[in-house]
Amino acid sequence: MHAQHQEKSEMKKALMLLTLVAAAAGAAQAGTYAVRQESSCPIVSAGELAQAIQRAGKVNNLDLPKDMQLRGELHCAAEGRRYVYTFRASIEKQVSDGEQLRWAPVAHVTGFGSTGGRTALLRQVGFTVSDVIRQEP
Repeated sequence: MHAQHQEKSEMKKALMLLTLVAAAAGAAQAGTYAVRQESSCPIVSAGELAQAIQRAGKVNNLDLPKDMQLRGELHCAAEGRRYVYTFRASIEKQVSDGEQLRWAPVAHVTGFGSTGGRTALLRQVGFTVSDVIRQEP
């Protein structure tokens, strides 16, 4: 039963990631920047994380060309009543290695700590995104 639940959870994460990448690709065509995110944190939904990342980008006037994206990875684990988290934000550029395309980070910041709730965690996500935007090449 546990393996089946884990498999469903992984499939749900993969589908969520594909949906977000497709949505980000559409947003990039509209003249905004693409956001790609991953999360394994049960206290923050994918939508809440996307909103926090987008909000920080707007506040900091982030304007990336179509071959660049903002990437966020949030991971957390319960430790008693608190959650220990790691959030990595990076700005990536699409580069070509011969015939293959890949995303290469050009700026990145990792924030970590512990929190008792979603609001404080999302505030830290915003701070980390702001920090990586300040590094933009």
